[in-house]
Amino acid sequence: MSWGRGVNPGSRQDSGRCVARRLKIGIVLNLLFAFIELIAGLAAGSLGLLGDAWHNFGDVIGLGISWVALRQVERPATGRKTFGYHRATILAALGNGVALIGITLWLFYEAIQRLRQPELPEASVMLAVAGIGFLMNLAVALSLKRGIRDINIRSAHLHLMSDAFVSLGVVAAGAIILFTGWGPVDPLLSLVIGLLILVGAWDIVAEALNVLMEGVPRGVDVKRILHAVHSFPEVRDTHDLHVWSLSSHVYALSCHLQVDDLPVSEGNQLLDRISQMLKERFGIAHTTIQLEADACPPQEACALSALEEAVSPRNR
Repeated sequence: MSWGRGVNPGSRQDSGRCVARRLKIGIVLNLLFAFIELIAGLAAGSLGLLGDAWHNFGDVIGLGISWVALRQVERPATGRKTFGYHRATILAALGNGVALIGITLWLFYEAIQRLRQPELPEASVMLAVAGIGFLMNLAVALSLKRGIRDINIRSAHLHLMSDAFVSLGVVAAGAIILFTGWGPVDPLLSLVIGLLILVGAWDIVAEALNVLMEGVPRGVDVKRILHAVHSFPEVRDTHDLHVWSLSSHVYALSCHLQVDDLPVSEGNQLLDRISQMLKERFGIAHTTIQLEADACPPQEACALSALEEAVSPRNR
């Protein structure tokens, strides 16, 4: 026999709607500012401003993808998509991460070209426009911090924070140029900030790929889960154990438990206790557990061989 355990998504949807409104504000502000910064960058001859403008256009696309993904998550499960649309946020995060890497590589290329052929940009324009951009992106990024556990929102937050620091770098470069006249600082700062962006973007891409490959969620230890499940005296063995993510903060688990021959009512109580333990200790809220009085035939079992054998009661 088997049971599924889940959670009520109501509170998460309310939080998602709040974050979605903030994303819409960020989209409008970034789009308007990107046009202003593009014009200012061309007029001032500043690679920093042009790079920041391009980065802002990338933010508009990334934030738009994140907003659409959040709306998709609110859609109920269907007969063909029984888990709903949680993975929409993962696809959005992956797209955002790849876009960030692409934009950063373009900034690297432009910075190297500028180092080879130095130009002295208009420092006062850089200071004024980039200063406004820093404050705007920082404000929108901080407003999204509430939803930072979601990888989709985290990628949008990273987009905005990286843009804020790019703008701050442009402000610093403008100040140095204004007081010293040293032009190479503009592309050099772009290279340093680009490296920081690249590290964060790769982390987003790696986590998104892990989710799409049905990998064990970050921070979850399968061995600890097996030990915890085997701590219940009724449990004799565990096999066919799988732990994965529906999204960055919705974890799922399925397994077969070989237990003593129990009445259905006692089996249900055991499942409730195990499910509650998994939720409290490991954050796994969606569980599907099958109870068996006898072990599955070897040819039918789909165990996590090495991991399972290490903690199986038969090997202790």
